[in-house]
Amino acid sequence: MNLLPSGEQTQIVDSLKDFLADRAPVSRFRPPAPQIGNADRQFWPQLGELGFLGIGLGESQGGIGFTAAEEMLAYREFGRHLLSPAVLGLTLGARVAAKAGSELLDEMLRGRLPVGLANSRGRAKLGAECSGEFHLFDAKDAAWVLVCDETGAALLRREDFTDVAEVRGTDHVIGLERARLAAVRPAIWIETASEAIYPRAQLLIGAYAAGIAEATRDMAVEYAKTRQQFGKPIGSFQAIKHICADMAIRAEAALCQVIYAALVQSEQQAGEEFHSVAAKLVSVDAALKNAAQNIQVHGAIGFTAEADAHSFMKRAHVIEQLWGDTRQQRRQMLAAAFPD
Repeated sequence: MNLLPSGEQTQIVDSLKDFLADRAPVSRFRPPAPQIGNADRQFWPQLGELGFLGIGLGESQGGIGFTAAEEMLAYREFGRHLLSPAVLGLTLGARVAAKAGSELLDEMLRGRLPVGLANSRGRAKLGAECSGEFHLFDAKDAAWVLVCDETGAALLRREDFTDVAEVRGTDHVIGLERARLAAVRPAIWIETASEAIYPRAQLLIGAYAAGIAEATRDMAVEYAKTRQQFGKPIGSFQAIKHICADMAIRAEAALCQVIYAALVQSEQQAGEEFHSVAAKLVSVDAALKNAAQNIQVHGAIGFTAEADAHSFMKRAHVIEQLWGDTRQQRRQMLAAAFPD
């Protein structure tokens, strides 16, 4: 098992890096930009044209025909640039639509049919009928909403949700709503035994978190090189050196776990669920800790709206909650490791 990217994979990542650096720098969230909501849906058609929304789908299904490994590398870059988590709705929603042979697939792959995310707020029942209370992420202008758990994944119409109320969230640039499902039959329901959507979701969130861990590491190191105190760069002081070294180790550990989980899925090896959940756990932990220490390295400026450091911290807390928080997923990982 080769953990290093191939030449072709490097070219794919470089093309995405160039696009995101030009169109979606993290600085797009700074004032005077609107401080509630985001305009990231404008990127979906362009990402669709470049093939990144269907990079992990087979060519026979309208995708590019690569594997979970290439999809993981793309989501690592999405995390670096804090792309809206709604991109998961398109990627995973396309996989659900492809499995069902739905006519929705083509529009999703083109990025012309935005798909919001629904995340359970407690106990929820998914299947032929879906019930429960949910948080909706960037779903206000979406016609469809994706919901999934370890049993399967469903596509529901936005109007299937009732008691919808807009709420303020930790990450102010993500649209957040509370909503309810009451014994609703989804338009499409795919069980995990038929298509492993949930493990793929965990992997992609893990990759996104690894991107956050790496981006915050790079921000801290760059700032430590240029910020001076007592006539010296603060990176020359041992206290800052140790913080940056710890951040580098966490980011590397997260990336290694995510790469391994992606290869397990790509090669259809045993332990797919275990390694996917482990990838999210390790990467989200690295993202949360690196984002916090990045703010510490930046000092007082790290707390300001004009700096980007706080945006990474907020996004790391949001993705930790997607499809199971840390405590729940530790239980899932143990159950996958010891099924008896």
